[in-house]
Amino acid sequence: PAAASSDTAHVADADVTKHVKTALRQAQALERAGVAVVTTKGDVRLTGVLDNQAQIDEAIRIARAADGAHTIHDELTVRK
Repeated sequence: PAAASSDTAHVADADVTKHVKTALRQAQALERAGVAVVTTKGDVRLTGVLDNQAQIDEAIRIARAADGAHTIHDELTVRK
């Protein structure tokens, strides 16, 4: 088998989704937020309803930092 590459262009979508979901769960402000994560060709789509804009900003920041994430599509909304 080929050696593992650190090139983020070759991270599988399922792995990107897993990285993002794990990071979101580890963030105290978001551990019970219920953010859905779908990754297609490195494009990460975040959907869900959060309590405030600060949680949305944090979720986007976390997703951007995930291995293999290229573009973040923010479809998060604030609970009314």
